[in-house]
Amino acid sequence: MPETISISLGTRVDEKPSHDRSYHFKPLKQDDRIRGVFGVPEDAPIPPVTEENLAVYHDYLIANLAFPFDALVCQHSGESEHLVGYVKIIGLVDPRSRRHHVLQGLFAKAENHKRVMVKPLSEIGVREDNPNCRLIDDYSYWFVNWL
Repeated sequence: MPETISISLGTRVDEKPSHDRSYHFKPLKQDDRIRGVFGVPEDAPIPPVTEENLAVYHDYLIANLAFPFDALVCQHSGESEHLVGYVKIIGLVDPRSRRHHVLQGLFAKAENHKRVMVKPLSEIGVREDNPNCRLIDDYSYWFVNWL
């Protein structure tokens, strides 16, 4: 039997399908959520990544993330190998607690087989069905694009 193809006549050709995106959530809504982290109006520019803004984002994430949660991280092994490992994120490192370089962003405390390590939060992957996914994704989007 031939395959039946269904076409929606309301879709414009130049629109990207919703599954083709650089991050999990629509960028415009992401921009608005990020502005909300900093308490700026929706017509204001998104604040850049600075030491002060990293501290604000850290406090927002501490108040809104549900710890612990499962995540994926890249683990460097050897010269250029990248292994993906499963970890449990148990907290965040406060950027005010030590000399912190803006280019590094925020760090997550990750536990793997009872070994605690520190990983850049922008390199943490969270499953889309995890309630923390949107928060991590928004932070990564902000950090990568407004650095």
